[in-house]
Amino acid sequence: MTNSITTYLTIIISFSLCLASCDNARKTQQEGLTIDFSTKKQYEFITVDKDIKMAYLDIGNSNDPIILLLHGEPNNSFVFRNIAPFLVKQNYRVIIPDLVGFGYSDKPKNPAIITYSNQTKWLNTFIDTLKLENINLFAHDWGGMISLRIVAERQKLFNKVAVSYSYLFEGDEEIPDSFIGFINYAKNAPTFSPGNIMDWGSKIKLPDTIKAKYNSPFQHPSDYNFVRKFPSMIPTETDDPEAILNKELNKKLKQFTKPFITIWGNNQDLMWKGKDSLLQKNITGAKNQKHYILNSDHFIQEDKPIALRNILITFFKEDS
Repeated sequence: MTNSITTYLTIIISFSLCLASCDNARKTQQEGLTIDFSTKKQYEFITVDKDIKMAYLDIGNSNDPIILLLHGEPNNSFVFRNIAPFLVKQNYRVIIPDLVGFGYSDKPKNPAIITYSNQTKWLNTFIDTLKLENINLFAHDWGGMISLRIVAERQKLFNKVAVSYSYLFEGDEEIPDSFIGFINYAKNAPTFSPGNIMDWGSKIKLPDTIKAKYNSPFQHPSDYNFVRKFPSMIPTETDDPEAILNKELNKKLKQFTKPFITIWGNNQDLMWKGKDSLLQKNITGAKNQKHYILNSDHFIQEDKPIALRNILITFFKEDS
């Protein structure tokens, strides 16, 4: 009997030491976490359509709660370089894809496939392939305009949602001349530069090295097909099939009851002014939530990375 008790205690102690060792190893790994956004070394790839792959980073412990970070125009996962490592340290599994046509993802040359609906389909396939659920989402710009469609259709997949400069346009919104000018610039300007756009859309002055990182995924003229097309994919007519679809999806999005917050800047961009208020008014889960307006231009990830990551940590961790 004594030998049995001794053996049992030895097993329990050994198991406890093993768990402590694993936990310490994970803490040490997270404390020393470095994520290389500038090369493909840490990226993985998922096939989302015939001959089309999406690149993504999958960082942290696979058993931790999921945060999905989605970028917009004209950037890629690199925009989260000052945010993602700190979320991982809070014991989250952080997943950051590059949308098709951006970053390290494939850049198909056929312009006919560059559509709002295809981007939605590809992101759906990405989520399904990774079997993501209970997702804590932060989406910016086009990352939100695509993922809000999925939130509306597949509400059970999401735990909490935070968006910045994202909205499902129905085609009857007033489009300011400044945005029409941006559409024309993106389509036609021979000097089109994602790095310059990132600089113009940030209150801080981006170093040339950072602008070069945003330009680096585009090595050939055809690489620019998606980034040049995206601004014009926002529907501006009510009979646009994408606008009709958004109108139906906005009805469903209103019924989203889980926590939903908006994070905007105070730059008074006419294209986006008041869109956060509409989301707060219309979406059930946005009511009685704390929403944010930061001292920032469009690219909050560049202007206010510390404030943004603290907001996300607080929001995702607090009890619903």
